[in-house]
Amino acid sequence: MKKVLNLLLAFALLVSLCACSQQSLENMTRGSGDRYATIIWGDKTYVPYGALSDYGERGKQIGIVDGNKDNKVYECKGFSADEWIVESLPHDGAMLWREINVTDIPDGWQSEYEWNQ
Repeated sequence: MKKVLNLLLAFALLVSLCACSQQSLENMTRGSGDRYATIIWGDKTYVPYGALSDYGERGKQIGIVDGNKDNKVYECKGFSADEWIVESLPHDGAMLWREINVTDIPDGWQSEYEWNQ
């Protein structure tokens, strides 16, 4: 009986640890602008800035788009998620997104899109 109780306690502890370790992801939505898609997160709107060839640019996952667990959104390493985010799809690579009101572009960064210069 004591072994069964210990096993149940160990199982309960394991379940509670797993539940606590799961992060809460934001559900962002896809929108559209005049010439581009957008990602909307609360009161912020992000526009595509350019493809990322280095997955090292992404930080921790912070959200998903339109409830799709495969459409992941990450922090951009070294930058505030209020200004820059990284979207990743399984077969499309990663895309850097700029919050639409951000005008301070880091040195050396250049958008692939003429309208985003």
